[in-house]
Amino acid sequence: MWGDVAALWRRVASEQQRAARAGALAAGYAARSAEGPESFRPLYARMAELQRRIEARHRTSADIHELHARRLAAWLDRPGASALRPVFMAAIASTMGTASATATLRGQRRGTRVVAVSDAVGRAASDLEIVTGEGPATEAARNDTLVSAAGRTLRDRWPQFGPAIADLGILAVIAVPMRLDASRLGVLCAYNREPVIGGHTIEAAGRIAEALTHSLLAGGAGAPEDATPLVPVVEEADYQAVVHQAAGMVSVQCECAVGDAEALLRAHAFAEDQPVEEVARRIVRGSLRLC
Repeated sequence: MWGDVAALWRRVASEQQRAARAGALAAGYAARSAEGPESFRPLYARMAELQRRIEARHRTSADIHELHARRLAAWLDRPGASALRPVFMAAIASTMGTASATATLRGQRRGTRVVAVSDAVGRAASDLEIVTGEGPATEAARNDTLVSAAGRTLRDRWPQFGPAIADLGILAVIAVPMRLDASRLGVLCAYNREPVIGGHTIEAAGRIAEALTHSLLAGGAGAPEDATPLVPVVEEADYQAVVHQAAGMVSVQCECAVGDAEALLRAHAFAEDQPVEEVARRIVRGSLRLC
């Protein structure tokens, strides 16, 4: 595991170098926008802003990887410690200043998804969205827009998800779509125990969602030759293959569309107050039939 720490530090160095290059380019374009030919100044100003955004992406990625590397090293320095291995999403939650975080990534096939979570609360929140069919990640993905809610608004906006997430001690949520050009890649969610979403959290969530999309999901730093983990958030994610397998089985058993089969899975899980994955495992094992 010390190799993982070393790889993370290589990623940090690579991201910092990329940020420095973008910063230098931004400074150069900014100078040209102030002193260059009048007709080119708007172009130089736009290029300077673009490079500043690229610099911010890489600095954000470097900060998150550095925090994760330090936490992982501290964990390895405690032989026999009972604490769970630190996960990358926990560093993301900490960077946003929130209690928990999740990243829901869309698969290539319609309806497939991958979920990475910071902790048990994040896992429960993700499960609740699957079970109820509503919530911040669902709405942000459907409308391709930032979603936030706090306090009583949670219950008003999502009649099933809202009260259930409040029972977990979460009183505020924010969801930010992750995009690459015209492609929708997923949603970053943050959960807070205080009934407020501060401007810092909104800004940080947007910045981190952009960093995840460009610096991590799109490749960014960390070429294969430096043995750096390319996408830590995906490496830690839970691939819900069993849910999709179970939905296929229910579709055959109940002679319905796969989408309707997934709805049956969610309804049964909600009625039994169980995670969707557990209901799916019972279906795949043959110990449960919904029709």
